[in-house]
Amino acid sequence: MKAVLKGLVTGLFLLPALVFAHGASRLQVEETVLINADAETVWNMVKDFDSLHKWHPAIISTEASGGNEVGATRTLTLDNNATITETLKRFDAEKMSYQYDIDSMSSVGQVDIEGEMHDIPAVPVSRYKAWVTVEAEGDQTKVTWLAKFFRGYTGNHHEPKELNDETATNAIQGIFRSGLDTLKAKIEN
Repeated sequence: MKAVLKGLVTGLFLLPALVFAHGASRLQVEETVLINADAETVWNMVKDFDSLHKWHPAIISTEASGGNEVGATRTLTLDNNATITETLKRFDAEKMSYQYDIDSMSSVGQVDIEGEMHDIPAVPVSRYKAWVTVEAEGDQTKVTWLAKFFRGYTGNHHEPKELNDETATNAIQGIFRSGLDTLKAKIEN
């Protein structure tokens, strides 16, 4: 009985350490839009990895190499002059889908976490992967933009507001929504 009690007490002392050792959880955002156009027209607007600036209002330019080949890279310049570098990981013209990852981002500031300064990336996320998919849905076309990522600060200290889950999720939702809404407007008008 003493051994069982000792085990329970030890477990209770270790539980908080295990909870805090876990770190950040993976987050996910998925946004969609229905566009009054055929799938081929919509795919032709979004498929080129080097042309995000043509339909996303926050992107002022795209510098790219590699076209739509897996391994192609692009550096996006945002309207605040921050940059994001991404790599194309998958491209399937037949399924009208591609997947890309963020490799690096410029910093838009710093924040103090437990006495140590940390960069605030252009988009407050880390380990970001995203998919863009176009599919016919009746006489419309559905575009889905899905991302899986972690918040900007993945350490075990208390994360600052600038790098927490809510800020990361809101940023990606805003980016996706403004891009998809602009895409719809450009194609339908």
